[in-house]
Amino acid sequence: MNKKKVATIGMIAMLCMAVAGCTGTPVMFKSMMEQNYDATKGRTITASACGFQLLLWIPINVNSRQQQAYEELMRQATNEYVTDIKVQEKWTYAFVGTIYCTVLEATAYPRIVVSTGNPTQL
Repeated sequence: MNKKKVATIGMIAMLCMAVAGCTGTPVMFKSMMEQNYDATKGRTITASACGFQLLLWIPINVNSRQQQAYEELMRQATNEYVTDIKVQEKWTYAFVGTIYCTVLEATAYPRIVVSTGNPTQL
């Protein structure tokens, strides 16, 4: 091969690696189909996750921060329904890169379990 073909293949390989490094994990918010919850006792829950873009080129925990924040939000809402999820993205310049943060805020409602007797909350 000549030098021009090798350079072209190298540039294409570098471009493919750069594009692959910029892909993130899609987050699917679960749908709340049941309506058995106490709408009078909602509480606000918040979760966040951050990552760092070193030298504006090397991602460190940047691509998975939405998934990490969502998992933390779900851990806070054990046995509760989560609705009204708000997503906020923040970034801050650092000396050698940029800090990217995702903040999720939602409302968690306690479930109501209907048994043979009186309804109770979990």
